[in-house]
Amino acid sequence: MSDIAFDQSLILQFEKPMTNTEVLTAMADYLCEKGVVKDTYCQAILDREQNFPTGLFTGGINVAIPHADICHVNEASICVGVLKEPVSFRTMDEPDNEIEISLVIMLALMEAHGHIDMLKKIIGLIQDQETVKEIVESGDADKIYGIIKKYLL
Repeated sequence: MSDIAFDQSLILQFEKPMTNTEVLTAMADYLCEKGVVKDTYCQAILDREQNFPTGLFTGGINVAIPHADICHVNEASICVGVLKEPVSFRTMDEPDNEIEISLVIMLALMEAHGHIDMLKKIIGLIQDQETVKEIVESGDADKIYGIIKKYLL
């Protein structure tokens, strides 16, 4: 999994209040502009979120982990969205419930089993709520990159 593109340019910080659709669209469009995903990726992310919500309640700072099928991806990558204003997402385990999300880890992977492997690494990261708090409060892409890289790559 070390051939996954992730650097400071793939860390997006959102300052203004947004909807989950706006956040997901901004992140997916950014990946498309970089050429790492196909132009079908954004709609695939939105469709998947509608049918299989990605909000994850952590008991602290909540996280969303959106992803789409590998057929929409040109190059494996991770895009991280840090939300200054939390955004409502429906939860994975109880889709009728919404939670406030402050961190979005968008996966664009090329291997069918890659999502499961990466989800395990993400769980390791988000279980450390002090680290998640540091990411969300940092405001510094270099620092955020250094923290996330240790867990995911």
